[in-house]
Amino acid sequence: MSQHTLQSLLAPKSMVVLTGEDEHDPLMLALVEALSHAKRPCPVNLVGVAPHTKNASNLPFPHVSSLNKLNNTADLAILAGPYPHSSMEEIITDCGAANIGSLLMLTWTDEPSAKLLKLLRQHNVRLLGPNSFGVCRPKQGVFAWLGLTHPLPGRLALMSQSGTVASALVDWATWQGIGFSQVVSMGTPVDVMPSQVLDYLSNDFDSQAILMYLQKIGRPTRFLSSLRATGRSKPVAVVTEHSMGADERVLDAALSRTGAVRGRRLNDLIAAASVMTNARRVKEGSLLIIGNGAGPGELAAQRAKELNIDLLSPEGELHDQLEAIMAGRGGIGPVTTVWASCATDLFIDLAKTALNSEQCGAVLLTLSPTAFIDVDSLYDLISKLHKTQKKLVLVCLLGGGNMTSMRTRINEAGIPTFRTPETAIEGFQFLVQFQRNQLLAKQAPDSHAFRFKIDVSHATNALNQLRKEGKKTPSGEDLRGIFELFHIRLTSRRQASNLLSAPIHLRVFQDAIFGPAIGLSLEGAQQHKQAEAVALPPLNTILAKDLIHRAFPNMASFELEKLLRNLSTLVCELPEIEYLKLSDVRIHESGSCYAEVSSSLRDCSKMSRYEHLAIHPYPRQWVSELVLKNSEVVTIRPVLPRDSGILANFVRSMSHETRYFRFISNISELTPRMLASMSHIDYDREMALLAVLERNGQDLLIGTARYIDNFDDQSCEFAVVLGDEFQGLGLASYLMRQLFRVASDKGIRVMKGIVLAENKRMLDFCQHLGFNIRRDEDDFGQMIATIKLTPALLKNVEAKMHKT
Repeated sequence: MSQHTLQSLLAPKSMVVLTGEDEHDPLMLALVEALSHAKRPCPVNLVGVAPHTKNASNLPFPHVSSLNKLNNTADLAILAGPYPHSSMEEIITDCGAANIGSLLMLTWTDEPSAKLLKLLRQHNVRLLGPNSFGVCRPKQGVFAWLGLTHPLPGRLALMSQSGTVASALVDWATWQGIGFSQVVSMGTPVDVMPSQVLDYLSNDFDSQAILMYLQKIGRPTRFLSSLRATGRSKPVAVVTEHSMGADERVLDAALSRTGAVRGRRLNDLIAAASVMTNARRVKEGSLLIIGNGAGPGELAAQRAKELNIDLLSPEGELHDQLEAIMAGRGGIGPVTTVWASCATDLFIDLAKTALNSEQCGAVLLTLSPTAFIDVDSLYDLISKLHKTQKKLVLVCLLGGGNMTSMRTRINEAGIPTFRTPETAIEGFQFLVQFQRNQLLAKQAPDSHAFRFKIDVSHATNALNQLRKEGKKTPSGEDLRGIFELFHIRLTSRRQASNLLSAPIHLRVFQDAIFGPAIGLSLEGAQQHKQAEAVALPPLNTILAKDLIHRAFPNMASFELEKLLRNLSTLVCELPEIEYLKLSDVRIHESGSCYAEVSSSLRDCSKMSRYEHLAIHPYPRQWVSELVLKNSEVVTIRPVLPRDSGILANFVRSMSHETRYFRFISNISELTPRMLASMSHIDYDREMALLAVLERNGQDLLIGTARYIDNFDDQSCEFAVVLGDEFQGLGLASYLMRQLFRVASDKGIRVMKGIVLAENKRMLDFCQHLGFNIRRDEDDFGQMIATIKLTPALLKNVEAKMHKT
């Protein structure tokens, strides 16, 4: 893949500060002052008026009056001062003429967004802001930032739509010794959106985890798509301003499907920051709290109860072992309290013994400063405990002074460390929730309409006919035939048998931000929002089980799972159903169910398939079969998360030359992270088509073609590769033409890819398909193949596909 389109904006190698026309402007002076105090700064030039500072003569930056007088171009221009006599059109035009492709706008403008966007596209400039608080890339010395504190270098990325929140979090983290790979303050986004920054951070090796503070998300589908793509490879914690207009439960459901974890307070981001780049997975078993006093441990236990975290009450052999170690110097329980007068190693011995038991999944050590705590040996003992076992150890060191520096040392050693018992518990809860959400994010649910050959057009026509007849709120009897199509058999009579423990309540409703959602509760409890569990369609078995578990923790029902999956398919395929309520639902042994039905319909004639959904189903519409020239039948289908195994085998089976041409590097096999990225994709922004043969009852991958969009709403990068023995059978052309169709359906207009100049076969293949080939100006060993997906090209593609 080529350099990310936001690389020069978020990780510039050189910058120019547009100082404006007021030498006393406080915003411009604050930025210049901050840049001048940076250690090993990124190269900076000042353009415009000379700043009037105390040390103006000693500023370490070259200064010119205008962009056209720069000796060298720059990656990033920072608009920091007022230009009352220059319009944004002139500033953007000047940046384009100076070949500066990125603009960071710390100031404000009254120019309409549409006009700004047109100018930016015209001059090929990307804009962050206006009203941004700046960006930092500490490792590169980039501190284009209005915060009081320069962040330390680290592995944590922060994206915030509030500059003051970003500044406060950086200040707190620096005090804790937590560093950042990237800080981005969005301001009021006009061009570069949160989803695009997320896309950059998801591919940024230096950013191992991400904190986000959001006020608005833009297009929900695109935002969730980006967040899901990011969350599959690294931890993400999100705090939102209120609910951004969404139902609280719908927002939770949406974020859980991305693998991210939602917090509700800034403290939740603080707790998350302490565990995201350090913590191990939470193993099976409960949490044991060990402390040198009852007070802090009880505060932790109280917070654990509020968050429904299971605390360990040691039993049997473990209890006896801990009692033997304690030797009467404290009490054993969910909060294991050691006398304050005991030596430090006693806590470590208790923790080590507990962690060796299957009952214990993690340990929290809460230690208050006392004369008996040997601070010098504490670090060595905790570090040794962490290194000699694989379970999670969390540490809460209360107080300041020596404890502050010790917290920093322990945190730097890769052990999650906290200042208060409550934030320690919140950090643990973050990890538990993260693991649950990662499971949900790996699901690629189908709408099931293709699998069960449901005549969706018949159902759509029936609903439109009801609307024409004036039945905009049809009854259950009106909808009976449609329910039957989706394998939901309604009966008008209650039967004696009910396979559920009690009648339930189901509803489909429209969220203002995320569209249709499914609510599940006990009949009569739906008025209390806390009693209703909510999920976003599409649902599969795992997602249906999760919804049932949240609504009814101790209930399992195959029949209810099936009903939820069928209802999800109906919601996915029929956007005309604006609202649907199934009251007093009872599932009978016959497979039918009784429900009192009410609904409302709307006109969706101009809506494309699945446009109404925040999360798109597995794109089964792109599954097809091809007869190869050797008469073998191959299935072409979108990739699934479970395909990581056949992808790994496929790459291993390639010749060295084929691997080198595909990945432009000498790799022998894919890393686990690469496999996850290639098999668990987001179909809204990328596609991977696999060509699969069945041999000896096993799936054999023989070729793949994929694209990923460039987040400019019009172009994407592609790659295609076949197994060595399957070249020349017509498969590559079919894969690429199918990829053209998928990309065009998503609104992509330009497809391009990098091909090694020595890969003559691939270059000839691209020319055969109609690609334009040119040499890469930045690397003469590479060629860039580009094709425009015009109506004429697509018409030709359709004709060739029908002949295949």
